[in-house]
Amino acid sequence: MAPDANETGSQSFDDGVQYLFIVRHGERMDLGHPEWKDLPTSRLGDCPISPLGHQQAYDVGQYLDSWMHDEGLSTDDMAWLTSPFLRCVETANGALNGFRKLNARHVPIYAEPSIFEWDGNGGEWHRDLPTIEERKHYFPRLDLTYEIFFEPELPEPRNKFFERCQKSIDCFHERYPYKPGQVLVMVSHAAGCIALAKAFAKMKMAEITPAAACSIYRLTRSSNTDTWSLDAHDDLDGFNGYVGHLSEMGDTIPWNNLGDGYVKFYTGPPDSRFAPKTET
Repeated sequence: MAPDANETGSQSFDDGVQYLFIVRHGERMDLGHPEWKDLPTSRLGDCPISPLGHQQAYDVGQYLDSWMHDEGLSTDDMAWLTSPFLRCVETANGALNGFRKLNARHVPIYAEPSIFEWDGNGGEWHRDLPTIEERKHYFPRLDLTYEIFFEPELPEPRNKFFERCQKSIDCFHERYPYKPGQVLVMVSHAAGCIALAKAFAKMKMAEITPAAACSIYRLTRSSNTDTWSLDAHDDLDGFNGYVGHLSEMGDTIPWNNLGDGYVKFYTGPPDSRFAPKTET
């Protein structure tokens, strides 16, 4: 007797659409538990996620699992790319552990440095990153045979960050051409989620909802174009920074602060529900 497609994830629904989910990592440990910074073993530049962050990651997985199951989509052709920072690897791993209706046990995680944290600290954060071989001991899903797009140069000025994200997208399109029914996932940081969503959709920064912890940006395309579709910002039922899947948002401030830091920090929609009350 053939296995149930809904159990194995082997069913595929070809609706002509390819899906890309960009997800911010879960709540950081140093936000929910600031005492973590004082531990002698802590890598301050490579913070893990908090217990709430793990729940948020699981929420992402449960949501994607149910959504894909209901849409008749398969896990067989999924690709999960993640920043190599611990908080993103933990989020990707926790999300995949949240799959129950579909079998995601076979889905590997690809550590992709071109979508890692924006270097706003002279490369100091990135120096705390261990090798992927070390990460593999704790996260067996990591695929050591994965060929990265490229290794960004550090230190990284703000203008180079945007160039880096666009270069990563160009590599992404070459690696993952249009394929109907395929689901792709990127787990990144707040700045990465905002810049990647903006560039994939060719939208303005002020059209991207600030990124909350484990918020979701779902982009779609129906042909081999390099312009993806993204919902309007702050649509509660849309997927431009969607948070409806989260059991708890926590204290992480939704972020779209890619301004110069002198005249302006916030660069998101002025009328967003997550916009700051005052501009500094």
